[in-house]
Amino acid sequence: MAIPTLTNIPARARLDLDRPWQHGDTLPAPEAVHSDGDTAWALFNELACEQERRFADTAPMTQPPLRPEEVSWAATMPASAAAVQPRLVPPAAPKAQSQVTLDAAMLLARRNNRVCPRPERWSAFTALLPVRKSGRGSQRPPAPATGDAWALTPPLSKRLCFREQVEWAESLGVLAQAMAFMQSMAEGEWLHMGEE
Repeated sequence: MAIPTLTNIPARARLDLDRPWQHGDTLPAPEAVHSDGDTAWALFNELACEQERRFADTAPMTQPPLRPEEVSWAATMPASAAAVQPRLVPPAAPKAQSQVTLDAAMLLARRNNRVCPRPERWSAFTALLPVRKSGRGSQRPPAPATGDAWALTPPLSKRLCFREQVEWAESLGVLAQAMAFMQSMAEGEWLHMGEE
């Protein structure tokens, strides 16, 4: 099939390309000519092998790794038999891992698709959180979405706010108390996804 050129396109068709595009017109596109035969893959493999033949096989190193002027500062000593034998180090005693981790607290906070405590319990939870002292003064923990904000705040934002408070408790070392408080709450004192 011949590829169309400007010389063999009729004059009217050439003029059609010069007029502005209007809604409904087809976009001009070149025709793709696919001329791969059965030998295309064989040609590709032959070219790849020819490319690989340019590189020599890996050979052992023929020169020392250091130049003569570098040998003076490369202090090395032959290894003695004592140095070659591995030293047996007794395994360290495993550290007692605390069951109170941020991950465990977040699992507890999200069990049964929980969002956050209901307003009364959330205010009590917030009261457990200490104020952070710094050189600039003191910083209060993140405020809960209670009161008028309760009805206006979507569940996911409430969950994120409660997460900030749990992270605050962890950063100030009162995560154990915060987790004990969450464990003491009845399921009805939690807001769950899909509830109002």
